[in-house]
Formats: sequence, C-alpha cells, structure tokens
Amino acid sequence: MASSFQGFRSVVEYSPDAISVIDSEGEILYGSAATARIFGYLPEELVGRNCLELIHPEDRDYSSRTLREVVAKPPGPLQWDARILHKDGGCPWVENTISNLLLEAEVRAIVVQQRNIDARKAVEEEWKLHAEELQRSNARLEEFAYTAAHDLREPLRAISAYTQMLVEDTPMDAGSRQMAKFIVDGTARMSTLIDDLLSFASTGVREPLRRVDMQNAVRQARENLQLEIKESGARITFDELPPALGNEIHLVRLFQNLIGNSVKYRGQDAPEIHLGAERRGQDWVIRVEDNGVGIARENQSRVFMPFVRLTDRDVPGTGLGLAVCRNIVEGLGGTIWVESEPGIGSTFSFTLAAADGTGD
Repeated sequence: MASSFQGFRSVVEYSPDAISVIDSEGEILYGSAATARIFGYLPEELVGRNCLELIHPEDRDYSSRTLREVVAKPPGPLQWDARILHKDGGCPWVENTISNLLLEAEVRAIVVQQRNIDARKAVEEEWKLHAEELQRSNARLEEFAYTAAHDLREPLRAISAYTQMLVEDTPMDAGSRQMAKFIVDGTARMSTLIDDLLSFASTGVREPLRRVDMQNAVRQARENLQLEIKESGARITFDELPPALGNEIHLVRLFQNLIGNSVKYRGQDAPEIHLGAERRGQDWVIRVEDNGVGIARENQSRVFMPFVRLTDRDVPGTGLGLAVCRNIVEGLGGTIWVESEPGIGSTFSFTLAAADGTGD
C-alpha cells in the first residue's frame, strides 16, 4: 500500500497543478509541491487540515455537496470553480477537479486537482460587463429607433395626403400629375423602408423559446399574403409541420417573408411553393421550395445581407426581407441557407429546435 501510494506521488509531484489527496471526510493526506504556489502553504502545512477550510465561505456549501456527491458516486470526476483562502489573505479563483479513487489499489483516496483561473475569471467578468453594456445600448438604440420611426411616419403621411389633395383640388397638366405621383410613391417606399428597418432591428434579440404550432404560423402567414397570392395565382402546399421551439410572432413573420419572397420573385409560370420538414438530431430542418427565377451560386451567400437586391428595381422591396429572416432564425438559435439554380427555383432551409412535447 505504501509503495503503491509512493508510485502515485512520484507521478503527480511535478504537475503544474496542485494535487491533493484527501479522505472521504475531506482531510488532506498529501499535497504536491504546486500547492505552495496555489495556496501559499507548504504541503506539510496542509496535511491534516480539512480541505473545505481552505474554500471561501460563500463557495463552501457547494464544494461540500460536490465532495459528498463524488464519495457517493465513485465514477466521477466532477469539476467546479471556487474561491480559495490563500495564505496571504487573498481569494484567488481555482478550477477544481475531484475524482474518487478509493477503489484504486495504487491510491485508495480521493484526488483533487486544482489550478489558478484568476486570468480566465477576469476575462469572463470583462465580457459579462461588455455584454451588459451592449444589452443596455441595444435597448436604448431600439427605443430611439421606434421614436424616430414614429416621428418620421407622421410627416410622410402628411406629405402623401397633402400631395393627393393638391392633385384633386388643383388643375394640373400631365407632367405635374406625374411629379405628384412620384412624391406619393416615394413616401410610400420610405414608409415601407422604415417598417422594414424596425423589423430588422427588433428580430436579432434572443428571447425565451416557447412551443409554437408551425402549422398555425404558416396559416397566419398565408392569410397576411392573401392579396399577393391571389394576384399571382400562387399555389402553396405544405406537409404536416411539427411543433418547434420559437416565438410565434417571429415565426409568422419568417414564413410570411419567405413565402412572399417566392411569390415576388416568380418566373413565367404561376408560383408553386411547398413547405416541408425533416428531423435532424435535436432540430427540425424546415424547407420552403419554389419554382421562381432562382439565384446564381455566386450570389447565394449575399442574399441574407441587409439592402442587397439581386433583381431589377421594378420588383418592389427594400432588400431587408431575407436579412430579417436570418435575424429571426439566428435569434432562435438556428441557421438559414439557400440552395438555388437560376431558372429552376430556390429552396430556403432553416433549423429550429424540436419541441418534442415540451414547452411553456
């Protein structure tokens, strides 16, 4: 037994991490040379003490529960972060890895491996502060965007309304009427752009995921597109779509944008649009297939970028629809991509976490 433990000690003595051997109650039986660097105590100063005495009081209860757990369940190892009480009075952070080797003939004890992670914790805290500040900045930016949008809509409505009144009440030649029409059409496009910008800005924030009936989300999207579907003669079919984890309002907008995109960029034939789903691990892959004009391979990675439009300007739009789709999908933790061939059609695919009968 003694010679076996001596062999184990020779292996760990020169480890850069502090290695302590303790019994099932936490009493320290042995400490490697590196314990002096981690704790400030020489190994012989630690032997006989209970390891929990060296844990910061605020982290001691959790550390004690972890020790009891590893004693009760030998397979281990378990890992956790905790502050320790250094000999110089400081409280550095260490990463603890504890393994139950009570049944190992060479050790017959519990082994605790510890390394200083102050640098890592400092980086994590800095990132946390940056994230909190970014969240506050985003909230302020969103509030500003809504305020600015409201303030811009009213003068746009006034410009459009007064221009139309001017056309109705004032004798005008064909050229003047054409210029008035340019004003009305321009204000309508500006109003659409404001709405799309707000949509783009508000869909990139991650929210709690809830169980969503995708069948119902598609039905709502179709109802919102009734006029476009009727005018284009589009035929929309879909398989039975499973429930997924998401946000219903955002998923309705996502389906509406993708179906509307297929209707808008149709070919010579009436649009044929099909929605299907395929299980892939913990996710569903949802596909929206169409027979539209298609997208050249070199442009497929660009279609999800804001303000990118690949067709002629006669097709109405702001170039934000697919960027909004990407924001929605990525905000729900998924990915979105397109496979397409010019003149044949496009298939837009995205992933969503499967609900599997769970949800709020």
